[in-house]
Amino acid sequence: MDLKQLKQSIYKNILSVLVQRQFRTSQNLILFSRILSAYPCNKGSYYATCQRTISFIERGIKDIPMVIESMKDEGEDEEIINTLSDINKEPTITTIPEIAQLIKILSDYLKYANLLKVKNAFISSMDVIDDDNENNISQSVEAAYDYASQVCQAYNVANVTATQHQFDTGQPEMMENIVAHAQDSTSISNVVQTGIRSLNALLSPGYVNGALYVYAALPANYKSGILLESHIDVLRYNNHLKESLNGKRPVSIYISMENNMSQTVKRLWSILYPNIDMRSYSAEEATNMFNAALNVNGFRSVILYYGYREKSTKDIRDIINTYNTDKEQVVAVFFDYIKRVRPGRSDMATLNSEKSELNVIMNEFKSIAVELDIPFVTAHQLNRSGAQALDEAYRNRNGASVRSDLLLGRSNISVA
Repeated sequence: MDLKQLKQSIYKNILSVLVQRQFRTSQNLILFSRILSAYPCNKGSYYATCQRTISFIERGIKDIPMVIESMKDEGEDEEIINTLSDINKEPTITTIPEIAQLIKILSDYLKYANLLKVKNAFISSMDVIDDDNENNISQSVEAAYDYASQVCQAYNVANVTATQHQFDTGQPEMMENIVAHAQDSTSISNVVQTGIRSLNALLSPGYVNGALYVYAALPANYKSGILLESHIDVLRYNNHLKESLNGKRPVSIYISMENNMSQTVKRLWSILYPNIDMRSYSAEEATNMFNAALNVNGFRSVILYYGYREKSTKDIRDIINTYNTDKEQVVAVFFDYIKRVRPGRSDMATLNSEKSELNVIMNEFKSIAVELDIPFVTAHQLNRSGAQALDEAYRNRNGASVRSDLLLGRSNISVA
């Protein structure tokens, strides 16, 4: 689908997305509303039907059969009702890649069209600058700056898929984009589910985008294991994530700076095939079994290993970003573990003590989660006083089990 083809059926395609509720995100509705506003069309019924359908959705009537019944009750034009009914039965585009292409073309179309609105004024403002007239220069530069600002604003506002970091009442359209992004991100369709129901309930309702999660435990208490299991669970239980990726393939990443690749692969096998000895198969057969277990639901599994302090948090961010392409998008990262990585900063305030360094690392991991709009899950080690508290309680109870959750508090989480 190119721009010329799109122009022939632009509103018919928009209407096809509107009737499919799983593709009707807040950000898409904003984009469609702006297209309707920027390019009004009085010919044909598709334009008017798009307008009327969006108005019902914004009123909270989101089920298309209910929209049709409401239109009939309100005496809507019969042609609009029939158009909506026909598209609801046979939408022109139905696959995620088709819808992703439509959204991309519409975003670019709107972006560049808005730029064209100020193009001539911007060029004229540059032409009238007279370097021999001091007053003229001052006034003309101000005018050029104003038009340049409009160009930048037009470019940024239309880019509804970009993460925004500015909530300015002077730019309501950009505010609307951010609100729409917040609405979409809180949808259950964007939450990463774990494979443990009680953990999902505790997290309410799972790993959410932009959040940093830290599993704290004593040495040899399955920190690496829970991170690796969580990575596998992303592949198994999160098919719903694809609905918001506009056709991209979801990627889950597990990064180890603790256990080497051989150790991680052996643990991975024990999780996937707990009752089967990997040595019973050839390397090729075992690889095929790994692929069969990991290539589920169209997800991609990426497992990486780096040596102790080999990478910084900035390196980790850059590594993750290499997997965000036109065809793939990272949906979750599991990192093992905090004390094995270097901070991205190297100033004296950061390196002054282990505590300050760990504090910076935590903040930088949080920034990665926010910037890339993903859950970032890692682990950290409890300190010796935590182990002593457990050992002492165990001895005092003559070997009986103890409630570690009651004995271990924030003071036992290393030096951070």
